[in-house]
Amino acid sequence: MLPRVSVPQRSESRVLRAHAGVLLFLATVVGSAATGAAQSPDVDAPEPVTGAPSEEGAETEETDATETEEPAEPAADARPPMLVIDAATIGVDPVVGRHVTRRMRATADSMGYRVLSAEETVAAAQRLRMPFPPSPADLWRVTYVGEARRGAFARVWAHEGRYHFELSVASLDGGEPRFARGSSEADDLHEVVERLTREVLPPPERWDAEGYERFAGAGATRAPTITPPPVAEDPFLRRTTPAPLPRRRVDNRPGRRLDVAADVQAAIGVDDRYTNVLLGARVGVRITKTVNLGVHLLYTNLRTRSGRGGNVLPMAMVENRIRLSSRTDITVPLRFAVGYLPFNGPVVRFSAGLNIPLSSRVELHLDLIAPTFWILPTNNTGVTLNLGTELIFRI
Repeated sequence: MLPRVSVPQRSESRVLRAHAGVLLFLATVVGSAATGAAQSPDVDAPEPVTGAPSEEGAETEETDATETEEPAEPAADARPPMLVIDAATIGVDPVVGRHVTRRMRATADSMGYRVLSAEETVAAAQRLRMPFPPSPADLWRVTYVGEARRGAFARVWAHEGRYHFELSVASLDGGEPRFARGSSEADDLHEVVERLTREVLPPPERWDAEGYERFAGAGATRAPTITPPPVAEDPFLRRTTPAPLPRRRVDNRPGRRLDVAADVQAAIGVDDRYTNVLLGARVGVRITKTVNLGVHLLYTNLRTRSGRGGNVLPMAMVENRIRLSSRTDITVPLRFAVGYLPFNGPVVRFSAGLNIPLSSRVELHLDLIAPTFWILPTNNTGVTLNLGTELIFRI
């Protein structure tokens, strides 16, 4: 059975709730006042600590720092300008031309020139519609259009295992075009190109100002209105890229056509143990560098039925040489010779060996494999394997 709630207990509960609400309201008001007091400025607040930067000072220092850190404009390069046209390669890898161009640019920079960038050089060549490779007149024109004092260009090709260079320089002060030629192996390419560049390129201080005024125009530093003549009227622009001479024709053109040789041979019998000795001379004429015709006159010391005897053997010969490599001048001569031995019969000889140049006019010839067939009156054929050597003199 639940207890009954009396009326006085209810009134007391209501009073307690009313007091709690009033206390909560007062606490809220007091807290708001305290917060406002804390946020309001204090007139009697102490001065800031001496030495601490104020906001204005901070802004001033920041502005000064910004003005101080602003980079200054780079000073103009006062060195005389020049341009280098990309090297033209003839029959070699284009990477060789890039090496030559970079070395020429680096050498010109070390000599005191301000070398135009590749983009500036290409822009000048396109503006002129310059043919490639350029002639000396084209090189002078592109140098003028590129606002440079001098222009350089190189050709590169290979011959007999070496790189060959031709460097040309055009100068706007009226000087004649300058040329330098040289060759190198792959290992010393950079050194040779640098030496040739210093040889053909005048130093910056060698400059004829009067000649520049006379040939390039008084005070002309820019050429915005230059328009090349029509192709039909200008032989330089009408000229196409010169093709190199056919290598076969150049390589087969002999420098010296005649030669004489002293000949020694030992003929070793195949079917029997005997040795014949042949001594003589040869006169030859070169049709090309690889084809040679010759006439031999040999004294022979032969084995006979009654002992040994002497005879004379004339022979006509044709020779074709095979080059082993473009890096060496040693060749393999293939020879065919036919002759007649008096009182005996025809003689036929094949040979292969080595031909070694000792100098530009002297060569050593070795016959290493030379089967020789001696047709005898008895309808027998003697076979010998010959070993021989020749000392050749070109005349």
